[in-house]
Amino acid sequence: MSDEIAICVRGLVTRFGEQTVHNGLDLDVRRGEILGVVGPSGTGKSVLLREIVELDEPTEGEITFPYFTESNLEPRRGVMFQDGALFSNLTILENVEAPLREHTHLSPNLRAEIAALKLSMAGLDPSAHHKRPAQISGGMRKRAAVARAIALDPELLFLDEPTAGLDPISAANFDEMTRDLARSLGLTVFLVTHDLDTLHAICDRVAVLYDGRVAAIGTIPEIEAKAEGWVKEYFSGPRGRAATRGAAER
Repeated sequence: MSDEIAICVRGLVTRFGEQTVHNGLDLDVRRGEILGVVGPSGTGKSVLLREIVELDEPTEGEITFPYFTESNLEPRRGVMFQDGALFSNLTILENVEAPLREHTHLSPNLRAEIAALKLSMAGLDPSAHHKRPAQISGGMRKRAAVARAIALDPELLFLDEPTAGLDPISAANFDEMTRDLARSLGLTVFLVTHDLDTLHAICDRVAVLYDGRVAAIGTIPEIEAKAEGWVKEYFSGPRGRAATRGAAER
């Protein structure tokens, strides 16, 4: 992780009718870090992710990519949506090929080779590559969605609730895969989650969204040292204490 800023959010305001979700939100994501984004339901975590990847437009404010702008680059962004969002009528391999087909002029054979490589990097055995999403487990679908997200070699990877619905062992394995991919590919990871174990296991820093803004940001010990209100309840409650003990044991 460096001190260079990969994503810079300033003065973000998001309104849906009379509801204000973000109200002057500021956030910096450092290049090469895994940033966990947490907060109560309805605080706009997934909305923020969608705005950064330009699927939604904020009401006010600015989102920039300073490191890439200074380097005269256009940051490539890969996204794993909630529940994977795979195309149900395509095989797993064809799902990963989809962005390659859309954005490159590679031959069909080369597309298939690259897709198979990405699936293997995400921990999926070749025996699953020609199955459809309904024919594999939820954990395998999530891995396939990650493989699709890294198909075009992005610099920025966005994961929306990646371990939701997974059993503890599968979730831990998914966390390990995420950490290994981030380190080996040099990714900056923006990870929306409610999973305290994930925060402790792989996140370099955590940003807490509350009341329309970033209420706290830093390492977990830094946040816990100054935690108040909901933030203190989240990190110091029974599940938070259990996650802390688990991290210490690891």
